Amino acid sequence: MTGLWVVLLTATLGALAVVITRPGRTPRSRRREGAASAPAWLREPPLPPEDAERRALDLLRSVVNEDEWEMFRDLGFICVAGRRRRRDAAPGDPARYRYLVYPHLPVVALLPRSLAPVREYCVQFPDRTGPGATRLLPAGDDVLAKWMTLRADEDRLLAYANVGGAGCQVPLRRIERDLRRLERWSAARPQKGAGGASGGAGAPGPPAGRSSAVSSSIRR
Repeated sequence: MTGLWVVLLTATLGALAVVITRPGRTPRSRRREGAASAPAWLREPPLPPEDAERRALDLLRSVVNEDEWEMFRDLGFICVAGRRRRRDAAPGDPARYRYLVYPHLPVVALLPRSLAPVREYCVQFPDRTGPGATRLLPAGDDVLAKWMTLRADEDRLLAYANVGGAGCQVPLRRIERDLRRLERWSAARPQKGAGGASGGAGAPGPPAGRSSAVSSSIRR
């Protein structure tokens, strides 16, 4: 009887070993199966940094309005008005904050009229698609991610970001310099009259229905 139990136990362990080690079910093979079933665009090799940056800038240009794109192209940042308002705000009052959106730097909150910097909101959007899971997005994608979050869910960005005082990571001297650059840049641009016509011959106005970041941040 003891011999029978030994035979049964040996047969059972052998069958279990076959199940565990059968071809195609190892962790490595399961990873290969998952990779093979992934969409083709997920299995494409990563772009060289120069091509990735160019595509990111093309995408940014296609989403933001003309003034915002030219601001980023010329100055290296975007100044955009937020949408949150104070509880006691009267009709026509500006938003609670305006923001300087830099690539790979915190979002700088400014008071709406004086443009005095008051806070920094540190938020990162790492690139998790490549082998370096914590590498930074291209500059254009980083700015676009912040811009879209501010436009679509400003409260969520402000709630989840690490908050610091003005000048914590972006020096106050740089902020003051950039605001002066923005003021000069805005003043040098042709004023757009009624119906989107600009003061400069052949200079196109912003697309219909899309507000200008310059008019909401400087010219007010």
